[in-house]
Amino acid sequence: MPSLSIHILSIALCLSSGFQQGYIASVLNQPYAQIEQFINSSWIERTGHPISDSTLHLLWSLLNVCFPIATIFGQFLAGWMCSQFGRKYTALIASFLYIPGALLCAAAKWCFPAFELLFVGRIIWSLANGVNTVNATVWIVECAPPQIRGRMAAMQEFFMALGSLLTQAVGVPFSTDELWPYNFLPNCAVVVVSMVMFAWVAESPQFIMEKYNDVDRARKALAQYHGVSEDDPSVESEMRICEQSIGKNKEKKKNTVGGIETSHTGMEIMFMPWRAKDQTSRLIRYCAWVGVMVKIAYVFTGARSLRGYSTFILYTLSNFTYSQATWLSFATGLLRLPFTLVPVFLVDRLGRRPLIVVSMLVSFVSILLMIVAIDINGEWKYATFIGLTVLLLINTCGIGSVSRFYAAELVPRNLLLSSVSTLTMFEALTKIGVEFAFYPTANVIGAQSLLLFLVPTGIFTVMCYLMCPETSRMTVNEVLNNVAAKKKMDVVFIM
Repeated sequence: MPSLSIHILSIALCLSSGFQQGYIASVLNQPYAQIEQFINSSWIERTGHPISDSTLHLLWSLLNVCFPIATIFGQFLAGWMCSQFGRKYTALIASFLYIPGALLCAAAKWCFPAFELLFVGRIIWSLANGVNTVNATVWIVECAPPQIRGRMAAMQEFFMALGSLLTQAVGVPFSTDELWPYNFLPNCAVVVVSMVMFAWVAESPQFIMEKYNDVDRARKALAQYHGVSEDDPSVESEMRICEQSIGKNKEKKKNTVGGIETSHTGMEIMFMPWRAKDQTSRLIRYCAWVGVMVKIAYVFTGARSLRGYSTFILYTLSNFTYSQATWLSFATGLLRLPFTLVPVFLVDRLGRRPLIVVSMLVSFVSILLMIVAIDINGEWKYATFIGLTVLLLINTCGIGSVSRFYAAELVPRNLLLSSVSTLTMFEALTKIGVEFAFYPTANVIGAQSLLLFLVPTGIFTVMCYLMCPETSRMTVNEVLNNVAAKKKMDVVFIM
C-alpha cells in the first residue's frame, strides 16, 4: 500500500507543478476581452490613440507565449538547481516565486497604465513553473515504487484540471473591467499549502547519494517513501540503481557487466550521433527521442493551446454570446476534472501505449468536427462545443496525462535529470510556435487555422502507433531490454 510520505509528496508536487500549469494556462482565458481592453486603454493613455487590432492581437499572443518561453528558461535552470540545492529546496524556492508573479499580474490594473506588469508577472510565474515541472517529474520517478509510479505521476493532470477549473470558476464573476485582477490572487493560498507540505517530506534519496554519499540516510528516505522497512528487497533494488547511477556519473566509463552502460554524456547521446554511435547510445537516443515525439504530439493535438483559447473559440469563432462562452468554458473545465482520474486508476492497468494511440485518434476526429462546424458559421455551433470538449477530455485521460512522465520512463536514471530538462524544452519550443501562430491566424482565417493541429495529429497518430513502447509496471532496464529485442540490437541491461 502506498505510504503517507509518497502521497504527501505526490500532492505537493501536483500543487506546485500541474496545478500551477493549469492555472497559468487558463487564467487569461475568460477575462481575455477585458484584459485586451485594458491594454488598449493603457496605450491610449500613453499615446493618445488606440492600438491597431493586428498589434493588439500580436501583444495578446505574446502575453500567452510568455508562459512557454519563460518555462524553457526554468527548465534549463531546474537541472542546475536540482543538482545544487536538491529536489526539496528547489521546490521551495520555485514555489515561493509564484507569489510575486501572481501579485504583479494583479497589480497591473491598479498601476494603470503599466500593462507591462502583466508580462513581468507572467514571466516570473512561468519561470518558476518550468523549474517545478522538471523537478516534479524527476522527484516522483526517483521515489515512487514502480507499481504505482504511473498513478502518482498521472495525478498531475488531475491537479492541472483543478487549477484550470479554479480560474474558470473565478473567471465567471470576475471577468469584468474592474474585477479581472482578482483572477490571479486565489493561487497564492495554494502556493502556501504546497510549501508547508514540502517542508514535511524527505529529500530525494538520489540527491542524498549524489551530494552526501550517505547510504543510511538515502535508505531511510527511500523506505519512508515506499512504506516498507529499510531492509526490504524493493529498497535494496532501488539503492542499487542509485549507487550504479552515482558510480556511472563519477567514473564515466563502460562497465562490461551489463548495467546502463555508455561512455558518453547525455547531451552527446541526444545530439551527437556521429560521436555516440555504440549500440547502447543508439538505443538510449532512440528511446529519448520517442519521449520527445510524444510530448510534441501532445502539443499538436491542440488540447493545451485551445484550452487557453476556449472562450475565444466559442465566442469569436462559433457565435455564442460572451456569457454563454464563459459558462460553456467553465462547464468544459468542470467535466475535465473527473476525466483526469481515468489515467490515475487505469494507466498502470491498461498501459501507456493504448492511452496514447486512442487519444490521438479521437483528437484527430474532434479537430475535424470543429473545422466543419465553424465553417458552417453558427448553425452547428454546438458541434464546435462538442468537438472542443471531446478534444480536451480525451487528452486529459490520454496522451495529455501520459506525456508528463512517459519520457522519464524511457531513459536511464543517471541521465534522467538532464534528459527531462532537454525533453521538456522541446515541448515548450513547439508550444511557443503553435500558440503564437494560432490566435492571430484564427482572427484572420477562422476554422482553417485548426489545420495547424489536424495535419500533425494525423501524422503523429501513425508514428505513436509504430514507435511507442509499453512502460507500465516496468523498470527502465526492462523497457530498454524490450526495445532492444524489438529492434534486434545486441544490448542487455541488468534487471
